[in-house]
Order: sequence, then C-alpha cells, then structure tokens
Amino acid sequence: MSKIDYLGLDGNTLRTFLTVLEETSVSKAAARLGVSQSAVSHTLDKLRVIFDDPLFVRIGRGIESTARARELGEPVGAILDDLKSLSTPQDFDPNVEPMEFTIACNDFPLQLIFPKLLKEMDEDGVKLQLRFIPSGIPRVSVLSAARYRMLITPTPPVDSDLEKVTLLRAKMEVFYDSTIRKPPKTWKDYAESRHVDVRFSDTESSFMALPSLDTKRLDPPTISVPNFASLPPMIRGTDRITTQLGAMKMGLLGDLDVAPLPFKSDTVSLFLMWHRREDDDPAHQWLRQKIVATVKSIVGK
Repeated sequence: MSKIDYLGLDGNTLRTFLTVLEETSVSKAAARLGVSQSAVSHTLDKLRVIFDDPLFVRIGRGIESTARARELGEPVGAILDDLKSLSTPQDFDPNVEPMEFTIACNDFPLQLIFPKLLKEMDEDGVKLQLRFIPSGIPRVSVLSAARYRMLITPTPPVDSDLEKVTLLRAKMEVFYDSTIRKPPKTWKDYAESRHVDVRFSDTESSFMALPSLDTKRLDPPTISVPNFASLPPMIRGTDRITTQLGAMKMGLLGDLDVAPLPFKSDTVSLFLMWHRREDDDPAHQWLRQKIVATVKSIVGK
C-alpha cells in the first residue's frame, strides 16, 4: 500500500469526499456543493490515488462506498469540524454568521418545531440554512459519520459520543374518529381494533417508541403508511385507530380525537441529540438553544 500523501489533502477536497459519502451520488454531491460533476469526479480521482482505494464503486446506476471510505467518514468529519473551529470568531453573532445544518427527524418534530422557529429567524434577519432528512428509527449513530449535525428522535441510539437534551415528554395515546367509534376501553378492545402504523422501513415501526407494548399480541396493522402526516386520512371516517405520541395532537394529528391507552404505559421522551465534537461550536449551541426554547413555547412546559 502506498504511503498517504497528506499534503495533497485540503478542506475542499475533504468536504467533497464527505458530501459524496453522505449523498452516495456524484450528481447530488455536485448540486449540494454548487460545482460541476466533473469537478467532483476529478477530486475523487485525486483521493483514490492518495488513499490507494477506489472509495466509491459503481453499482447499477448508482455508487456504493467501500469499507475504506466508510472508515474515513468519521475522522474526515472531525478534521472539517476542527478546520471550521479555527475560523469561528470568538464573539458569535447569528445575524452576521451564515449557518448551515443538516437535521435528521421525522415529520412530526419537523412540522411542530421548525415553521415557528424559521418564522422567528426570518423576522430577526438570521441567515439560517436547514436541510432535513428522515431519521426513521436510528439504531446506529450516523452522527458519528457526520451524516447530519442534529438528530431529533424518541428512540435515541446508544453511543457514548452523543449528547442529548429532552425536548418534551408525553404518553403514547390512541387517535381515532369519534364520529365513527369510541376509544378502546380494554386490552381486548385495543387488540381487536384495526390499527394503522407508521413504518419507516421493513423493520422499523412507530410501535418501537412503545417498548412496553407486546406487538405479538396484536393483529398486524391493516394499513401501514410511510410518515405521520399520512395517518389522518386513513383514520377519518373509519373505525381504525393509531397509537402515537400524545403530543401529536398539537400538530399533525390535531384533527383526530385522542384517548389514553387502555393499559399502563411509560412516558416517552423526544430527544435532541448531537455528537460531542459539536458541543462547543457556538452556532450549534445557539441553534440547540433555539430549538429547546421553541418547543417550550409550544408545549408550555
């Protein structure tokens, strides 16, 4: 294996690599970086020589990262964070500093928090650029690989490198249409109801936010949808029910009726999470504080 020519690496080169790793697409990476696809391809050719590895290989019409490329993701992200910290002014001013964040969350926190937060930022003249990606059920922390800079989830991955703060606590509750049916009053009523579930993938379900629920005792959901916004049309005018965080009554499920579960269940928390390397970044700190304050203003706690 050839010796790595570290002098051939620079911030723009590393950022291009990391963007391709995150997007798994040269064209999408080029669009995100605002450069041509040929410029991205040229940079990748340079990196392949430096690291003596293909880094990305073509699979059908797309590309797939090699094990070496995935291994490089975290240290490259850390280097870029260190470079950024060198140019960060001591006196941070959100009205002066342009900020760009990728945040992973599902559509409930996206709809609940960010319209209000962004409206306030616009009124204050803050230059804030946000990119949202779906989080699903994050089993493995891709925060470590710089896939995104913040994560909002009720099912936090276990990782000693992650920090978190609780945004809200709420019970899981039953959402239904009271013009059609009454809420289930017993476990038998609940188990025999027609359920609508949110499935983020073949193995990830919103039921995972309710660990005390033995889903094996339930019939499979009659309908599964890909996001929470799709639930109301599947519930209204039917006897179907869905079990979701009660706080969704303040947002996406606001026009459905809600009732407590007919059995004991634990309170579920919604967390804001980030990698500890971001802990002292002033822009990151500022946005975290804004998110927490926005949630507090909405839920009143």
